[in-house]
Amino acid sequence: MKKGHQEKNNPHSIPTTFQVAKAVGGVTFTEIVSDRVLYNILVFAFLLLGMSFLASRLSFMRQERIITDFGLAAVSLSCCMIGVLAGSNMLAKEFDRRTIYVALCHPISRGQFLLGKFLGLVAVLAANWALLSFAYLTILVSVSDNGFGSLNTTLFIALFFSFLQSVVLSSISVFFSTFSTTSLSIMISLGFYLIGNNISQLRLVAARLKSPLGSFSLSTLAALLPNLEYFNLGTKVTYGLSIGWRFVSASILYGLFVIGSLLLVSGFLIRGREV
Repeated sequence: MKKGHQEKNNPHSIPTTFQVAKAVGGVTFTEIVSDRVLYNILVFAFLLLGMSFLASRLSFMRQERIITDFGLAAVSLSCCMIGVLAGSNMLAKEFDRRTIYVALCHPISRGQFLLGKFLGLVAVLAANWALLSFAYLTILVSVSDNGFGSLNTTLFIALFFSFLQSVVLSSISVFFSTFSTTSLSIMISLGFYLIGNNISQLRLVAARLKSPLGSFSLSTLAALLPNLEYFNLGTKVTYGLSIGWRFVSASILYGLFVIGSLLLVSGFLIRGREV
């Protein structure tokens, strides 16, 4: 009894945040990978890549331009859909199956558990992103007359931004899943995805409104909502225009700020849920 009491009070027996995140993240990664939804989204993304290849063959436009636009959209859409669907259902599944009871019986805080679950989701997004990016770049190089010369820094930045955007969207989904149902969280997150990629249009509408109250409301909404346009390079990728590193750094810092803020608030909200 004395030995067991000493082990219980031994600070070295308490797992660190890194150890908890690694363990919970590994289990989360396995669970998401085994989900059929992930494979359906992957098949859909590869179909989009195949369609872009066929469209490039049938079009009079430059083949690499069509592959660039369609392929990048396929990678971004696939990662974002995985982030929304998996992120919205991740915590709800733990509470519904009551598996979180088992986890919290150990010396693990809810914040550590949430961090581990989120990192597991990020690992899935990274694996999906790497697979699709490799397939996308392979197709682009194969159809381009310049071969590897068709690859440029702007294209790689756009690919990285597509991954970062999916992580931001995942944090939004996780945030809403802490206090809403899975279906509602999915719908709200998709709304954030659509509006967040059109913040400039929202501000344009606000500037043209004759109603001061309506203009102020839309301007406030545009300022508060996560601006996903930071991660959408648009025609700069199509035409291979250079991107300033100041903009790249600002976009990365903005993404990390949104992710960190939402996870921090989610950690406080999950403490209020009955377990």
